[in-house]
Amino acid sequence: MENLGLPLQVFILGLLTVFIVLLIVVLTGKGIIWAVNRFFPLAKPPEKKGPEKGGPTGRKHLAAIAAAVQAVTEGHGKVVNIRKT
Repeated sequence: MENLGLPLQVFILGLLTVFIVLLIVVLTGKGIIWAVNRFFPLAKPPEKKGPEKGGPTGRKHLAAIAAAVQAVTEGHGKVVNIRKT
């Protein structure tokens, strides 16, 4: 029991060292992310197209999906519902 002083000091020093290194890694990562987002922003994404603008649920796409179902099922299949999953 009398020889626990030095091992406890080494243990605490090791824990503090790991904590400080991880703190430096996290803060450096956050700093890099902030700098990249600040000085190199992404371009604005294009507007989504709805059914009236010929988007994914537009008439052309519906017709193509129905034609594909007809071709694959040899006329026995029917498109009842189309939804995004």
